[in-house]
Amino acid sequence: MRINPQIKHGSNSLLVPLLLGCSVYLYLNLFYLLRTPFLLSDDQVFFWMDAQRMLDGRHIYQDFIQFTPPGTDVIYLALFKLFGLRLWVTNVLVLALGLAFCWLCFSIASEIMERKSAILTTAFFLVLIYGKLLDATHHCFSVLVIMCAVKLCMGKITTARIFLAGALLGIASFFTQTHAAAALFAFVIFLILKRWRDKTSRLDLLRDEFLLFLGCAVVALLLYAPLVAALGWKGLWYFQVTYVMRYVVPIKAPMMGLPGPFNLRGSPKLLQVVFVYLSLPIVYLLTSWRCWRERYSSAFPWNGISLLSLVGFFLMIEVSLDLNSLRLYAVSLAGIILLIWSFDQAPKIRSYTMPVMSVGVICLAVWQTISAYTVQPRKILLPAGTVATSQRSYDKLSWLMEHTKPGQLFFQAAWPGVYLPLHLNNPAFVDQLYPGDQSRPEEVELTIQQLDSKQVPYVLWAARLGSMDDLKRQPKDHLGLLRAYLHDRYSQVHSFPDGDQVWQRNITTNHP
Repeated sequence: MRINPQIKHGSNSLLVPLLLGCSVYLYLNLFYLLRTPFLLSDDQVFFWMDAQRMLDGRHIYQDFIQFTPPGTDVIYLALFKLFGLRLWVTNVLVLALGLAFCWLCFSIASEIMERKSAILTTAFFLVLIYGKLLDATHHCFSVLVIMCAVKLCMGKITTARIFLAGALLGIASFFTQTHAAAALFAFVIFLILKRWRDKTSRLDLLRDEFLLFLGCAVVALLLYAPLVAALGWKGLWYFQVTYVMRYVVPIKAPMMGLPGPFNLRGSPKLLQVVFVYLSLPIVYLLTSWRCWRERYSSAFPWNGISLLSLVGFFLMIEVSLDLNSLRLYAVSLAGIILLIWSFDQAPKIRSYTMPVMSVGVICLAVWQTISAYTVQPRKILLPAGTVATSQRSYDKLSWLMEHTKPGQLFFQAAWPGVYLPLHLNNPAFVDQLYPGDQSRPEEVELTIQQLDSKQVPYVLWAARLGSMDDLKRQPKDHLGLLRAYLHDRYSQVHSFPDGDQVWQRNITTNHP
């Protein structure tokens, strides 16, 4: 097999045109006809809403619920302060984050494979993984920082680099606490294996582990200091650990988070996800075996391959506790690099797998770009700016815009997707409600109190929360009390084709 551990000279000369090409692809998938942003969705809308709340003077964990660290909220808050509550801002952030991932992917890949293979790796990750996500959430930010720590320690490892890697993991903990913990554990295992391979002293190992934890702890304490001062350690622990373990992790996605429904029309999307689901564990096992076999080979890039494999593997195990495709995609960068590296090291299959993969990436990129334009063809002028969206979203936003005004209180019970586009404000402590056990009875009761005390004019009820006629309390559904409250104080005024209903507050229930 061909081993090529050296950094390829001239890789920097390819970086600029590569990033330009990535920019064009991302721009075409984020903006309609070069000027109008597509209306994005997925989990990033939660952070848009939180940033709106913080911009309004409310405080995370105190005035609204959140079970992830505030790093992503702070980034959106800073951008909204600089540029206003505009939807183009969110799309530009997704584009910038994608370019950062491309630069990092190419930089890491160039350390262990040829330039052509590094370019293919970057394109493969961009189109197959990030092009599907287009979702600037805490997962992506934390993984980006974690992979910067990996890049730092792929070559020569010094005490300064170990400390800086720990500091980067501390920053990652400010975005996703569980990703940072998994990566920290992977680094600990890596340093132990490295000490065993290099036959260094235990004292050197203890020093390196100490520096790793010191860098992580110092940066994390500095970032979390304002929250600790406001909430105390106990309050912070509840939201970031206790709440997650009790009410978030036990909620399992059906069919391991695979996209449905399973039919011929959705088969291309399903095949992409299944490919990632199957390839990641296989590639981590194969590269781990390869690292063991080549542990004493001076030509083998042991540091880089073993660290990538360990970090990728433990991130995969961590997200498998609450698995869905978006979470697995977000932590898959290490696995994608190792996958292409594995093909790159196999001369017998490399000559035809690489061209096939290149053609596949190009075809998928074209299909994704065309789909973006066909799925979201309607343009609409909203308080947050003109966007392109789907017909169903267009109809819903049009009706809501006609019946609300910017700055108005509005409660979207099942998904916070209209707050930023329409400049509406969520009056509740919760971000949304769930039909299962994740919405606690005390949270439902608090939501009712806040809707009542603030005289919220409209509530958007989603069909997935259950029928409004079901007023009984079920063992694993605590929304019966809220349904009864809405029947008593509100009246249904509109129903959308997807089953969502708008309930308007009765004038007779207003307090003097």
